[in-house]
Amino acid sequence: MKILTAGGIYVNTEHARHIELAGGFKIAGLVGSHSRHDVYIHTNFSTEETKITSAVKKSLRSQGVDPRYAGKVSAAYGRISKEGFESGSNLYETVKADVRFRKKLEAFDLFILTTDIAERDFRWLLAFANNHQIETHVFTCGEYSIRSGGDMVHVHPLYDTEAEDAERTPHPDYHARIDTIKDILTAGGVIERAPVERTFTEQPKTPLYDAGRFIAQIAALAAAAALIIGGAVFLLQKLSGPGEEYETDIDWQAPVDHGGCATVEECRDLGDRYLRELGEYVDIQDEPHVFIENRNRYDYITYAVDDDFELVNAEHENELPIGTEEEFMEIWERFTAIIPGERITSVSHFNLFSDGEGNTLAYVDIQPEGTTLGVDIRDNTNRASQYRTLIHEYGHIHSLPAEDFTEGCGGTELDCLKDGTLMAEYTERFWSQYGEKWIENKFKSDPEKEAFFNNNAGDFYVPYQALNPKEDFAVTFVAFITDRIPQGEGQLKDVKVRAFYEDPDLVALRVDILENLLAYEKERASDEA
Repeated sequence: MKILTAGGIYVNTEHARHIELAGGFKIAGLVGSHSRHDVYIHTNFSTEETKITSAVKKSLRSQGVDPRYAGKVSAAYGRISKEGFESGSNLYETVKADVRFRKKLEAFDLFILTTDIAERDFRWLLAFANNHQIETHVFTCGEYSIRSGGDMVHVHPLYDTEAEDAERTPHPDYHARIDTIKDILTAGGVIERAPVERTFTEQPKTPLYDAGRFIAQIAALAAAAALIIGGAVFLLQKLSGPGEEYETDIDWQAPVDHGGCATVEECRDLGDRYLRELGEYVDIQDEPHVFIENRNRYDYITYAVDDDFELVNAEHENELPIGTEEEFMEIWERFTAIIPGERITSVSHFNLFSDGEGNTLAYVDIQPEGTTLGVDIRDNTNRASQYRTLIHEYGHIHSLPAEDFTEGCGGTELDCLKDGTLMAEYTERFWSQYGEKWIENKFKSDPEKEAFFNNNAGDFYVPYQALNPKEDFAVTFVAFITDRIPQGEGQLKDVKVRAFYEDPDLVALRVDILENLLAYEKERASDEA
């Protein structure tokens, strides 16, 4: 049997006199030492704490675990204390970085996962297992919820879900629960109760070996030099502007199904007229200074949305720390006033939350059973910014309908996109040149995200847009709605906006949103007069 284990590596700081390692990676050693299966591990090895990394790899190999497909991250290992834990290197997504590894995943017979790795890595592996009918054991200390699985997914909470409060602080102390894990895997026939003997052989390091190693190092240096030169050429090509494949094909006389305009050109002009008039009431491009503060996320009120787009059945989870319920319900009223009703029939819930100023301004959670729109009560106080945020979130709703994703994925993961869908075509058209490793950057380290944006500065208006094609589409959608069309092909970020004019339906939608926004602002001004 071929087994993939996936677990995080943490330093347990409760013991000041010596370094004790903890986390889900311990399960790999258990499986390797108590079975004769081929055992591999996905984890994130730190390139900063090299002594610990070396010791962990040596220990895993001695237990029969192959660490070759693990990720490498320029960050320290996470820390565990009595008060809680910090994710450290375990926070970053690395499963998709090694294409060779992902191609081999179908050959595995069993996955054993823990929830102390990067959440996206966990979700991706779980979705892969579900889609390929790979039996999976999930051990969790409650770091994040497991929303979906399948008939072949066995979830094992390592804490008393009834006795312990739902607000408990997650604590990835899998090392302290290894006996429980051992009992479960033994009962499942995965491992034996007692350690098994394994024979490991190592090739002798002969003079020929040393010579080969020297040649390999020289070759690696030459390859690195080639990559640097190739990278410079690639960057020059990027800075020179988009190539022919990024040209747009706008048919200005294409018919548009709209009562106020008949062609793409007429609708563009009408939308621009509404945009000019809107400027008399609000500067839609106004960007307030945002002070970033980190707070724990709290949900305050969640409403259901009825067929008339009214908020009903309010569920109060925590007391509002600022403002009033009526004040924040007005945000929903603005959303339904701006976005045409027939476009938001999938929205089933509206959530008020906060994680402090800045950070997450709003979100949409798109599921087959309905979509939740959430807004942060500490943000969205500036009118122009709030309008753009609501338009941004609708951009997600428009481009990520639940039916465009395969079943069992539990959301809108790009790995689960069906071919021929709007987002799949957008990704192929505007993101294929970066390589598959850079399709999802949300969970990469800050230096990696900064480097990707800087190396492709002409492709994105803001760094947030460069996180993935989903955010790229939503940011581009806001630019399409709230500004005039960029002239000429220009840089790729402008080409994307122009590409939206290739779709008569989007052109009609732009007119509707700007007309609704203008009417809403006129009424607001009249009420204040």
